[in-house]
Amino acid sequence: MIKKTIYFILVLCFSIPALAQKADGTIQSLINTEDFFNLLVKKQGIQKGFLKFADAKGIVFRPGPVDMRKYYAENSESAYQISWKPEYARISKEGDLAFTTGPYELVSAQDTTYGHYLSIWKNDYSKWKLWLDVGITHAKPPTVLKYEYYDPSNYKYPKLLGPQKIQMREDIVFNTDILLGKALKLSGSKNFKEFYDPEVRLYFPEYLPVIGKLKALDFIDKKELNIVSSPSTAERAISGDLAFTYGDASINQEKYHYVRVWKLDDDMKWNIILDVYAK
Repeated sequence: MIKKTIYFILVLCFSIPALAQKADGTIQSLINTEDFFNLLVKKQGIQKGFLKFADAKGIVFRPGPVDMRKYYAENSESAYQISWKPEYARISKEGDLAFTTGPYELVSAQDTTYGHYLSIWKNDYSKWKLWLDVGITHAKPPTVLKYEYYDPSNYKYPKLLGPQKIQMREDIVFNTDILLGKALKLSGSKNFKEFYDPEVRLYFPEYLPVIGKLKALDFIDKKELNIVSSPSTAERAISGDLAFTYGDASINQEKYHYVRVWKLDDDMKWNIILDVYAK
């Protein structure tokens, strides 16, 4: 009986990592993955944790986009301990693309840094892989979080097959971001009004997240942020309902990098639901 119990425990221990990383088309599967990812980083360190979950084409912002696997192979970041918690997450209808965001805490021997992160994940043969990771720093956030995890309201979407049609879908998002950039350059940041989702989240360095379209527009106006942006990359879910872009931005003539998460609304219009600026 004792041998059987030990065998069961060993099987369970070896199966937990596989189960924790499994992508089954639900947002909860990604939350489970992030919880395990967080635990692994605490036990084995930042370097080993990120190398285990990084996609082969993964990008991390330091401060600009660099190869994630190469960066963590060369930087152990052993002087730090990090913990985080996803408070907002969405997944595409196909279940191939999803994102999480929430507060993080970075601790060193000297001090503690607080901020918010955005992680974009890709379903790679039923395993979640980290595709993009970016964050901002700010003052210590409130301790009470409002968890919002969203599965699609329905799973209907046009089945467009073939690399050319998939590329066409990515081009639409890319060109939408280009259109925003041109509008910003021509007539200023008021143009975000036409591109922001009503529940958009704006992440700007040294400030707590600004949630909601009206608050985000008011923040940009009161801080007198003259934002001009130009995308370099776009990726879109196979189902065509979720996408992200990233590129370079100039804000009051200072250089920034940005990441935008886009969601297709019921009127087939692309809206920004997360707008992140890193410096």
